[in-house]
Amino acid sequence: MSDLRKELLRQMKAIRDRMDPKLVERAKLAALGKVPYDSDAAKEAVGHFLDAKRDGGAFRRKLEQALKAEGATLDLDEGERAPTEKPLAKPRRGGRVT
Repeated sequence: MSDLRKELLRQMKAIRDRMDPKLVERAKLAALGKVPYDSDAAKEAVGHFLDAKRDGGAFRRKLEQALKAEGATLDLDEGERAPTEKPLAKPRRGGRVT
């Protein structure tokens, strides 16, 4: 019976050796209950969130200041930065409402 076990372990090791090391590490973390994430995808998601805000970049500046106070930086691409303009005013209703 130990021969079958050794053979199975050998096959598992051969499969792991052919796999991407990052994938194996993510699988190990997932097995331990930790949620692995892709930092590039996270940066992209934060960039999209900040670009979607219509506050003229006020939230981005506030976030950058808070991170600077903690000693960290917001290292997103500068090309994704929202324009710093006044927020759009609410459209006014015209006419009489009955």
